[in-house]
Amino acid sequence: MDEELKGMVPHYLTFEVTNTGPRKLPDAYMVDNNFALNGTDWERGEEVYLSGGRPDGSDLPCADTAPETLAPGDSYDTCVTYALPEGVGVLSLSHIADGYLDEGGAVATWPVEGGLKAASAELAEPGDIVRVRWDDREDGVLELPATLVSVRRGSAADLAGLDLDLNENERRGVPYYVSVTYTNPGPEDLYADQSDRVRLLTEGGRQIQGKTAFGLDTRIPGCPSDWVARMIPPGDSVTECSIHLVTDEDDKPFAVGFAEADRPGLVTWRAPLH
Repeated sequence: MDEELKGMVPHYLTFEVTNTGPRKLPDAYMVDNNFALNGTDWERGEEVYLSGGRPDGSDLPCADTAPETLAPGDSYDTCVTYALPEGVGVLSLSHIADGYLDEGGAVATWPVEGGLKAASAELAEPGDIVRVRWDDREDGVLELPATLVSVRRGSAADLAGLDLDLNENERRGVPYYVSVTYTNPGPEDLYADQSDRVRLLTEGGRQIQGKTAFGLDTRIPGCPSDWVARMIPPGDSVTECSIHLVTDEDDKPFAVGFAEADRPGLVTWRAPLH
């Protein structure tokens, strides 16, 4: 077993695939490449490939029995193993149509019963002050008191004309504006741009990174920000707003996460959706 998998808990996903098209499906065994098993910490499970045993895998707890090709109308059942950290449950299963999990592609999601309830138990409440770790580069990793202020749904019209790096799916998505307040604990001025660390966490288990307009004088309705490339004196606070595009119309924001420096996982708040 690889060193990074020691102490992880295996989860076995069994699923059926049917070829509903008119032609033979090549490389049918690659269907599982587009799956993601999402934990209640909003991290993806690590796919594990089991080998050994009998040729048909009958003595393995989860055998991949997918054929190389699949004729029209035919089906097959197979199993894929994912490893999650001890104490982390399963939130959902996702299938990304184009295979690019971070590119805002079309998503199909199967929620897991009890997943959202388990994930909810670990969330801070909006307004709670949580110390987040941020890499200041010059001064190293700092702990900043942070508070989630709001999560607001916007519209595509808000973003018209903005210099945002969006792909085709994101242009058709629904923007949500996440505002977080940070305080400079001192003792020196702080250049505290945190927006690239903020994630919108959805009911379907996705982490959606924020987009920031490149123009410093950009004003977006519903997404006010009082950080405009300035230094924050000790004891002062700054509120930043980031734009997150939800590309699956059936998915909804559930929480907000902050990706900490030099530490795995997220600091998370419950999303106060407006």
